Amino acid sequence: MKNEIPKSVLASYDIGNVRSIKGITDGLVHKTFKLKTQKGTFILQQLHPLLAHEAIAEDFLSVTRYLESQKFLTARAVLSRSGDMLVKESTRVWRMQTYVPGKIYHRLSQPTLAREAGSLFAKFHRTLAPIAYSFQTPLVWFQTRRYYETLLSTLKSFEHSALLEGVQEEASFLQKHLPKQFMPQRLRTRVIHADPKISNFIFNSKGKAVAIIDLDLVQRGYLPLDLGDAFRSWCGREEDDPRNCFNLNLFRAAFIGYQREAKGFITKQELQLIPRGIGAVLLELSARFLIDYFQDTYFGWDSSRYESRRDHNLARCRGQIAEFKDLQKKLPAIKKIMGLS
Repeated sequence: MKNEIPKSVLASYDIGNVRSIKGITDGLVHKTFKLKTQKGTFILQQLHPLLAHEAIAEDFLSVTRYLESQKFLTARAVLSRSGDMLVKESTRVWRMQTYVPGKIYHRLSQPTLAREAGSLFAKFHRTLAPIAYSFQTPLVWFQTRRYYETLLSTLKSFEHSALLEGVQEEASFLQKHLPKQFMPQRLRTRVIHADPKISNFIFNSKGKAVAIIDLDLVQRGYLPLDLGDAFRSWCGREEDDPRNCFNLNLFRAAFIGYQREAKGFITKQELQLIPRGIGAVLLELSARFLIDYFQDTYFGWDSSRYESRRDHNLARCRGQIAEFKDLQKKLPAIKKIMGLS
């Protein structure tokens, strides 16, 4: 494991002797390592080329410093000896941050944890709302319309490929249903996390949510989509589960937790758009997985369970569609929980 990290990268940081290195395989994009050193425990990441950008690094630094000033717990950026956010070595780019101790869940099963996550997520949104910072990231997240157009162009590019033969049903479903999930174009923007999966929430030993991590993509965007991403991931099964479904008990707890902390913050329009936001993110992700099924370039994949990235991406695509179908059946119950019916 240590051999995967060049000595020159480790020497770039003032962390003392490295005592142990452990690979963390949770993420789909970066290569992540937990380092125990003479001066503490740190997280070192080899960044995906699309995210190894100075502007994203500057956003990360500004957001983490702002949250720290507001006493909102998260990982802090660790600068190199030369004061840089990014360390470049050959064709690879690295970034270090502090380690936040606690419990990480990869799947929610307890409503009490869902309520805790919802409450902390609302505090996160409220805390960052006043930040006077112009985000520099070139990666604008939750672009449902753009991914729809990319899907159409990708399908056209591969219309004579054998790859298309086994995914006609998924392609047709997305072409029919994805445009129905678009957000109103004049919806106000907020500061959003953009990747609020439950494994980015840290819990203490008593089950209280205490920190939110993985702030690469914090930017301004639509609140119903940030919440949609949270609820679709918290309330669903594994992304690639062909029996994926939407858990109403977990949603009820998560929504109550969020709503209690967001009173006076979230608008009536944003509240009403949450169910559509869940559907939008489910199908946007499904489209992205299908796009990468063809392009085979972006998402990480589990080689212990799949023969190829394409196989894993197709399973993810189908899993998100399965959850979307179940979500549609449960929309009346969801709206009742939210007080919208």
